[in-house]
Amino acid sequence: MADADASADAGNKQSVYHELLSPSELFEARSRSHKIPVRGQKEFLPSGSEQQSQRLQHSLEEHWTLLAEERVERLGNLVNAVWSPEEKLVELQSPAGKFWQTMGFSERGKQYLQPEEALYLMECGNVQVFYRDLPLSIQDGYERFLSSDTVTLHQYQVFGHLKRLGYVVNRFDPSSVSSTYERQLNLPASDKQKKQLKRKRSQSPVSSDKHGISTEEKTTSEAHNELAETSKLPADLQEPVHLADAPERTWWMEEDVQQKHPKTQTAAPRWDFSSISFPDLGSRRRSERLASPHRSLLPENVDVGECDVSRWLGRLNMKQEKLSRRDMERQRERDRYRRDVNSDREVRRCRNWAEYSELMEERRRRRRKHRPEHLWEREETPLTQPGQCTSHRELLDQIGIIKSSTFSEGLSRLSPSDQWKISFDVYQPDTVAEFKKSHPGKPYTRMCVCSFAGPVPDLHAVKQLSFQSQDVPVTFAVVDHGDISFYCFKDFKLPTDVY
Repeated sequence: MADADASADAGNKQSVYHELLSPSELFEARSRSHKIPVRGQKEFLPSGSEQQSQRLQHSLEEHWTLLAEERVERLGNLVNAVWSPEEKLVELQSPAGKFWQTMGFSERGKQYLQPEEALYLMECGNVQVFYRDLPLSIQDGYERFLSSDTVTLHQYQVFGHLKRLGYVVNRFDPSSVSSTYERQLNLPASDKQKKQLKRKRSQSPVSSDKHGISTEEKTTSEAHNELAETSKLPADLQEPVHLADAPERTWWMEEDVQQKHPKTQTAAPRWDFSSISFPDLGSRRRSERLASPHRSLLPENVDVGECDVSRWLGRLNMKQEKLSRRDMERQRERDRYRRDVNSDREVRRCRNWAEYSELMEERRRRRRKHRPEHLWEREETPLTQPGQCTSHRELLDQIGIIKSSTFSEGLSRLSPSDQWKISFDVYQPDTVAEFKKSHPGKPYTRMCVCSFAGPVPDLHAVKQLSFQSQDVPVTFAVVDHGDISFYCFKDFKLPTDVY
């Protein structure tokens, strides 16, 4: 037993001493290349050759060698942080580094990191996270930081991939997107982040300052109750305030004043517009002087003489319009299918609307007599009527059963989906220098993360995410065992050659 305990203690001491690197090992770790080895062209199908097996074995050895390398970092370069499982956040204990420009947030005077940000910085060697005074390894970070309550493994893989490419990636906040009502009012997006201003109400003249009544924080019913209570006060406590001396009056005081002092309103005079002649300046028999209007149509003490319009008439372009041969042919083609109702003699004989409706009904009965019964006297009738369409385009629109729709049609009526959600806002790498977390601006795209083994998003999911993202395009990040592919769906129209 003594020999076994001695050998165990010797093994523990050897493992402890192994963690302390020698100067040569430190220098080797410092001068180590940080470039990821190039994989080369992918082998799609096995050929059974010796060269292919050697290439695969060499690539596999490089992969395991890269994973087996120990990460060596100076403790002075690491930012200390503490994992809080209750809040699902990582709190920084030391000043943040350069990463604070695009990651993290401040709250209650403290600096926090999201779990995916902390795990990414742990892999980059910038942050050391502690939990219960013990440092967490990267494996512990994967187990503790990634969950259904924070981010999934696929979402973190997309996050880390985009961060390594230089993009600025933030979590998507649904409250940053304007609602349908705000879009209808065309409210700017910057006003959503500001504190909403309360509508100020006018001060009541009945209440005095010594009573401490604030009309800005009381509802309409409370204001009526205050007026009733004020009227019940003793006479020595009430302050007489005249309505004429009051600086402002509220809407309920205006109602009382109108009830106490009703005013007799005189009806507006009804004008006879048939007796008012308007000048016809477009007539060829126009006069260069317009007669003065009647005095009853003018305000008092206002005299208007004749108006000389000769100068204005000189500016009129009386040149006859000359159409080209093609324009004349188009006009004749349009006039073939146009019918002026005033040129119809039977219509001009109609003295009122009832006679005109009776005439139209008689004409419809005549047209029905000449129609074949097997087409028009059954439940199924043709999609269009003879003479109804004036062009091939109108005819195709009439007989088209399946109507064309746009991508944005019916977006507001879609129900939200729990399966498809937007995960991240992505900003381009060239905006890092001017990026501000307080005002990030419009994202380059919004990312929806899904698995290659999962279902393909249907039209309902694509339209629902597009409506939620508004004018920012949505990109689908498909994760396949670490390989990430990006797809996007765009609206397009098929060309039509019929006009």
